[in-house]
Amino acid sequence: MSPRSLMIELVTMGTILKEIIKFPEKTIGPVLGSPAAYSSVAAARLGVKTGIITKIGTDMPQELLQPFLEAGVDLRGLHVENVTTTNLLVYHEDGTKEIIYLKQASPILPSDIPEEYMKADIVHICPMNYEVPISTVKFLKEQGLTLSTDVAGYGGAASIEHPANNPERATLFEELIGLFDIVKASLEDCVHIFGARSDLKDYAMRRIIELGARIAIITLGKDGAVGMDETGAVYEIPPYPVKVVDPTGAGDVFCAGFLAEFIRSGDWRKSMISGSVTASFVIEKSGGVLPSRMPTIEDVRERIKHYMKYIR
Repeated sequence: MSPRSLMIELVTMGTILKEIIKFPEKTIGPVLGSPAAYSSVAAARLGVKTGIITKIGTDMPQELLQPFLEAGVDLRGLHVENVTTTNLLVYHEDGTKEIIYLKQASPILPSDIPEEYMKADIVHICPMNYEVPISTVKFLKEQGLTLSTDVAGYGGAASIEHPANNPERATLFEELIGLFDIVKASLEDCVHIFGARSDLKDYAMRRIIELGARIAIITLGKDGAVGMDETGAVYEIPPYPVKVVDPTGAGDVFCAGFLAEFIRSGDWRKSMISGSVTASFVIEKSGGVLPSRMPTIEDVRERIKHYMKYIR
């Protein structure tokens, strides 16, 4: 086996959750959750050699870690310390959601990063609530790594404090975004970061690129996704049509599908299609982070054949 075949291709970084999900008609959990958990398990299922850097406590049920083992996620970056981040995710009747943090693990620092992860193709930093500090991001940038982020935990919908109404957080956000090559946000994140405005998705993409990102992607829920690269080129795609059972984790699995294809081809438009199709599988089922909710690369490629008729 060659040395390259042993290397980690994608690293996800952020807290993992012991999560209870409350819908208007039912409550499930505790289940495994968080962007780092969803994206790492989904990427591993797609055949990408994936590692995770995260922190849990002895209060984390061992059965909730089983999805990582089943999917083949490398766990050399999993650290057991004091407590596991524990939350309540509430979906309201009007379609909005609320995240209530009950416990939070400690921040993720450069000293928590396994040396074997430092040659990954991409490090995807996807915190829940600022638990990957800017000092850690700067350290990774200085190593010359390609960095991706989901901004839900850097002022977006998952965060407690938001740049739109907090000047200190707005300054931090602007400094952070300049460190990333690929930035993904949901439209809901953009409201919390940039404020409500009629041209929100277009403004958000332009602003993210102006701040230094190479690629900006805004997911639009039932309206699909739109992206822009550093040249100003824009690409918009519709969602793959499926019956939505549970939207939890859709954006995180989109990231996994996007990054898996981007590692393989470097084509961001093709990667957006992969992200959208990959996410379509997870929303058809419920239950938190489960390998059975995540498609294989063969599943995605087969569904892409049908999806292409919706792409202009």
